[in-house]
Amino acid sequence: IQTDTGAILGTAIQAKFTITFGYPKLGLFLDPAIDHVGEIHQVAIGIPDKYIEDMPISTTLITADEIKRILPDRKPSSHKGTYGHTGIIAGSLGKTGAAALAALAALRVGTGLATIATPQSVNASLESKTLEAMTLPMPETSEKTLSLSALPLLQTFAQTHQALGLGPGLTTHPETMEMLQALISKIQRPCVIDADALNALAGKTDILRNCHSTPVLTPHPGEMARLIGNVSAQHINTHRLTVAQEFAQQHACILVLKGARTIVAEPDGQAAICPTGNPGMATAGMGDVLTGMIAGLLAQGIPPGLAAKAGVFLHGLAGDLGMHELGQASLMASDVLDFIPQAILTTQQETSE
Repeated sequence: IQTDTGAILGTAIQAKFTITFGYPKLGLFLDPAIDHVGEIHQVAIGIPDKYIEDMPISTTLITADEIKRILPDRKPSSHKGTYGHTGIIAGSLGKTGAAALAALAALRVGTGLATIATPQSVNASLESKTLEAMTLPMPETSEKTLSLSALPLLQTFAQTHQALGLGPGLTTHPETMEMLQALISKIQRPCVIDADALNALAGKTDILRNCHSTPVLTPHPGEMARLIGNVSAQHINTHRLTVAQEFAQQHACILVLKGARTIVAEPDGQAAICPTGNPGMATAGMGDVLTGMIAGLLAQGIPPGLAAKAGVFLHGLAGDLGMHELGQASLMASDVLDFIPQAILTTQQETSE
């Protein structure tokens, strides 16, 4: 296995465990090597830390110890306002589950309050799915998606929340797409842009430079291909690291390229690879949970790049914990919701070697 690219050079065994000396090798975390390496164990061999610190490294591996330092402490004097109010703009007829998953994930990761802005005719069904989250009905199109007339209300909604999650279950209705383009260009709060909000940016990515706070984009390879244009999802998967780094630099955003070994790329060219997650998470609703988790961390005042890393790592770890209990084939997005608390506890209890 080529250690920089993950390419298979002739023949490679299907390992259950791979021991790597000194520090992780980039290729072990890239496709197609990830199908061969199994569980990766890093073994120290005495390389001085100073030697590594002096190297110009642009790609790192997200670790539990790093995420432990990111997560905020809960002070005895806290109240629900201490940890921010997360706004979720999501849902449409038949797709209220996406909105519910995102809002509940924001609460599970520690935000104090969560409210979902959703088309008025689906509001009642959404309320029945979310005991702890609030809902706010909005003007809708004849197809029961958010309408352009909702824009002024959504601008006010955005301004009165500490962070936003946009996109889950909104559909690609032309009027909804027009509304999203106008809204994203005016947002002054930290935000996560996912799903149909990403589709609204296809061919219009210059809008991102108008965002007051560095936006976090969470595309899967298909959405990434549409954002860039004239490339395939296969091309994205083949060049995941380069694509993520270049897009984040060109558009001054945090780019979370989802998939097998999710990548978090930042505007300064730095990138981090997430070691958590498993094939059982290749199912509906997982991205909605991730959107809510990152938005919930943003609402607590965590900077966008760090919130993206923490959200991705904890999301994958919750999926791994769920897999060990339920198996890969049966794992669902709502299961990952249930394992977020254990993922946080496990990370907080991490001890540095």
